[in-house]
Amino acid sequence: MNEKNGSGSKQEGDKLDILFDKQNELFKKQLENSAAVNKMKNLYEIKEPFDGYRIFMLSTALLHEAVELQRETNWKWWKKETKMDIDKVQGEIIDIWHFMIQVSIEAGLDSKKLVEKYMEKNRENLARQERVY
Repeated sequence: MNEKNGSGSKQEGDKLDILFDKQNELFKKQLENSAAVNKMKNLYEIKEPFDGYRIFMLSTALLHEAVELQRETNWKWWKKETKMDIDKVQGEIIDIWHFMIQVSIEAGLDSKKLVEKYMEKNRENLARQERVY
């Protein structure tokens, strides 16, 4: 999105496309991997015990990655503050992105539809702010 006017541009769309393409590439590699233990592959080889099981499992991973991100901050106000390691923080954010993109794919969102849905929700949120929601 163009930061000044909010309009989409091919370049930014391409960057999001790259992330989705890379995630699909990683996912295919995981499914092809014949290693003895591949939990992501296992998640897709079993019959879902309930509708939405994979989304449930991926969202659980997202929650835990968010907690790992939180642990990189000085959230324990009762302890001596330490210097935050920005590289570790960024690493946890990238872990979140991996799972977020995978759960997006699982829910039928590609990069284009994700941007469309985001813009739709953004308009709704802006309208809520104007209505003092």
